[in-house]
Amino acid sequence: MMQLTPSKSVLLRRSIPQPARPFSRAKVATSLDLPRDHHQQFMASLSGPKALALHKRFTLDFHADPDLERLSEKQANFLYKRGFLPEKVRLYGLTPDNIDLYLSDVQRWLTRLVNGSYSIVFNDKVLFTQVLGRYCRVPDIIATFRNGRAIPYSPIWDRVVNGQDDGRMMVAKPLGGGGGGSVYFIRTDRHHAVVETNDDSNSRIIVKVDELAEVLAGQEVPFILNDYIQQGVFTKTLFPLTVNTLRVLVVRSPITGQARVMRAVQRIGTSESYPIDNFSLGGLSSEVDLVSGELGCAVAAEGKYKGHGWECHPDTGERIRGKRVPDWENIKHGICRVFNQLPYVKYCGFDLVIDDEGVVVLEGNSYSQVRLFQMNRPLLECQELVEFYKKEGLLGNYKEKQEAIAAG
Repeated sequence: MMQLTPSKSVLLRRSIPQPARPFSRAKVATSLDLPRDHHQQFMASLSGPKALALHKRFTLDFHADPDLERLSEKQANFLYKRGFLPEKVRLYGLTPDNIDLYLSDVQRWLTRLVNGSYSIVFNDKVLFTQVLGRYCRVPDIIATFRNGRAIPYSPIWDRVVNGQDDGRMMVAKPLGGGGGGSVYFIRTDRHHAVVETNDDSNSRIIVKVDELAEVLAGQEVPFILNDYIQQGVFTKTLFPLTVNTLRVLVVRSPITGQARVMRAVQRIGTSESYPIDNFSLGGLSSEVDLVSGELGCAVAAEGKYKGHGWECHPDTGERIRGKRVPDWENIKHGICRVFNQLPYVKYCGFDLVIDDEGVVVLEGNSYSQVRLFQMNRPLLECQELVEFYKKEGLLGNYKEKQEAIAAG
């Protein structure tokens, strides 16, 4: 793995978001149609067997959070009663004055119910490719691996394992779910395959090409193998050692019924997250201004760069703040057009790669992680998002959500 050493001259930092931001969070909170301390009301309203299972999961995660040790008993009780994990004090700068503006961890988990049974479109990457491939560019499937065997989807697979391909870059990841925890980047020639991953215990292995199927089919969960998407000049400049993806949160407007881009961030890899840009593994998140496409300071949740905002990349010194996502208006319109082709879907965090031809849609997340958005700015600062979450029973109107939880 290539290690990059940060230069002290480019460590241009600012604190992670704290209450003393340029806006007054208390005033914003009272200007929105939200009751004071609505999170505690929501937690108290959850009942029934499914809600009990949710409480159990939250309790286990809460006590497993390493940040719990930093909190007083009073702080811990305050967070627990409102559905936030302890890490959010460090990541968001939560206080009693600003907490009402943030979507809680429990509310985020419940967003998985928003799309109902149609969540499978995003949870199964083969189905995702088959459905969205009709409306936009998606990565080609080369093969899948399950139950100890390879299932080819393209003649490319046979050429690779038989040593007939001149060389190829591919990406393998779990077939279902998300999180980026197990991703394999594979480079092949006629004889060997070099496999790199973010697994520190086995970050790089070299096998013969005819052994590649055994490596991928031997995983504990089904895997999918796709063609590698070469990113374009803009995102490659941000950090050349990882593919740097956009996460765009799209919802169906409760007023118009049409797709609306509500928040977007540019994820940027680091030497901590290599070979991927994953935010949970030390990558950066830079908010994209929805009007101009301009990037703000980047923040990191984990790794050696956590707890700082970066105007420049901490490894390379490349400027981040102030750069503009190319063709941003067309990107927004394009992802909304795709979303509107799926009238049964109401909520999705799309992962996009900008290449030299436009945009490739990598995957969709039916209950998108929200800390990569909220470390930059709270989600409930936006009235339109508040109205969306309220309609889905996550803010104030609990009856329908209780029925959905009870139904499983």
